[in-house]
Amino acid sequence: MNKLIFKFVLIGFLGVSSWAFADSANDEELCAQLKDAKTEMEDTLLQIKQRKQNDSAFLKALNNSQKQWMQYVDAELLMQFPSQQFIDYGSVLPMCQCVTRLGLVQERIVTLKQWLEPVVEGDVCTGSKR
Repeated sequence: MNKLIFKFVLIGFLGVSSWAFADSANDEELCAQLKDAKTEMEDTLLQIKQRKQNDSAFLKALNNSQKQWMQYVDAELLMQFPSQQFIDYGSVLPMCQCVTRLGLVQERIVTLKQWLEPVVEGDVCTGSKR
């Protein structure tokens, strides 16, 4: 009987540890994607700044916009995961935070790339995108 209990405990332990390892691998992969997306966003910002280097008003507005956007991301994460206690969300919290951040960074990249794309002829509302 003791051998049977030992086998169940061992199988359970191995199952949990392999699940935890897979969960950790997902965390690392998603957070690596987030890092890549942040790099793309920074590269996009740099390209915009180079194109608009002589427009100080725009650059000031861009820097302010990016600062405000970063605060928005932090606020969104706090709204989605308001508890400061890790136990409330479990071991998936880091992965979930990376997923949320990744989505927001990807949205920001799409927004920023509008300043690198050609303006549609006749669009009178392009503002600083020209």
